[in-house]
Formats: sequence, structure tokens, C-alpha cells
Amino acid sequence: MKIARILAATAAVALLGPLQPATAAPAQGGDTASPDIAGGTTTSIASAPYAAQISFDSTGTSVGCTGSQISASWVITAKHCNSTSLKSVRLGTSYLESGGTVKTVAARYASSAGDVLLLKLSTPHYGSYVGLSSSFPAAGVAAKVYGWGDQTEGAGTMSYNLKTANVTVAGQGIDTYGGPSVRTQSQTGHTLGGDSGGPLIVNGKLAGVLSTSSILPASNPSSYTRYYNDHASVARNLSWITNVSGVGAS
Repeated sequence: MKIARILAATAAVALLGPLQPATAAPAQGGDTASPDIAGGTTTSIASAPYAAQISFDSTGTSVGCTGSQISASWVITAKHCNSTSLKSVRLGTSYLESGGTVKTVAARYASSAGDVLLLKLSTPHYGSYVGLSSSFPAAGVAAKVYGWGDQTEGAGTMSYNLKTANVTVAGQGIDTYGGPSVRTQSQTGHTLGGDSGGPLIVNGKLAGVLSTSSILPASNPSSYTRYYNDHASVARNLSWITNVSGVGAS
């Protein structure tokens, strides 16, 4: 899926209704660039057991976005990842397209208020789920992001290992679809397009899903603190999430 580019803050940025299944986005297949967390550190699924790989085939071997499991039957990701090719989710593994459990996506539901997509699994997967935040985080609060993918802009080959990076909440912005976002400033690493839909974790709760990220220079900068990300706000979409999935704040 080729991701559109928009402007956010002072830097260029990459895009990383009723209760009816979501219709497909015009794009087909996964993110062709697939860049993800630059910098940061390698971690294991134990640090984020809810982290999910969103795959554009039925076998879980064409991953293009990231998501989070919020209950046995539901995974949340970004609406701009929506496609007729989005067919499965891989759960419970640190490794890209390997291990864990692959579940077929039975239905997709897209928010009308922002860059949020809910995926209903064909059969439940019982594991560890991330709680949903009911409040918008304050500026200056420390947070974490997780995902798989390239470690430099546009490299085209996703990371085999799950990665994480520290970010700081900078305030409120807008996501790809004009909805409210939690804007963050990167600290130890930076999320990019292949991390779309990935979790923003504040105080142990899911506060946002990645929508856009600043475009990095050709080589990784010595510091990531000049670069920003916008995560579709979970709190601002919470009533819709609960209405569709039955999952509320915790």
C-alpha cells in the first residue's frame, strides 16, 4: 500500500459509521516502502504481548502494518491500512512473519472520525490484551511505541525483530483523516510507514495508533528529537470502539 505524504509541525510527514464492515481502501496489498522504527532497541513480544502483525495475505507472510490486540476477538490498527488484501493477523511472536498464531480477519470496521480500523478475528485468540485509555495524555508525558520494519527511511526490508522506542507527548494534532491525534516527539527512535497502526503506550494503556510520521533524512540523524508522529487518538474514538467491539476503557 503506498502511503500518502502530508505536512505536520515543521517537518514533512509520511502516512504511515454505522456498524457495517469497512469497505476496502482503493490501494491494494501492503505498504510497499514498509519502513518502521528507526533507532530504538530490539525487544521481545513479552514487553508488548498485544503487538500484532497485520498481513495482506491469508498466511501471515505479507506484513505491511502493525496493530494491537484489545480482546480475544478484536485487533485495532490504522484505517489507512484497510484493503481487500488485508486478510490475516499474526499474534504472539517477536519475529516478523514467523511463529506465534495466525488468525483470519472475518470483518473490518472503519471509524468515520479518524484513522482507526477494527479487525474482528474469525476465531478468538486468548492471550494478553492492551487496555484502552479513556483520557488524552498531557504534554510532556513519556510514552513508548512498538513495531517491526526498516531501520532507515524507505529501505524496503522490514526488521525480523520487534523494536521499541521512547517518545514524548507533544500535544494534540490531526491524523490522516482529519481526526484528533496524540502528537509525539521522538526521543530514542522514530516510527515510519510500515509501523502504521502500531501502538502508542502511555502509562501502560493504548493511547493511540500510528497514523503519520515525519520523514527522516537519507541517513538516520544523530538525534531523533526534531521529528514528530501523529497517532489517532483512542480516547477520542473510544465510544465508537466500544460500540463496535464491546471493549471499553480499562
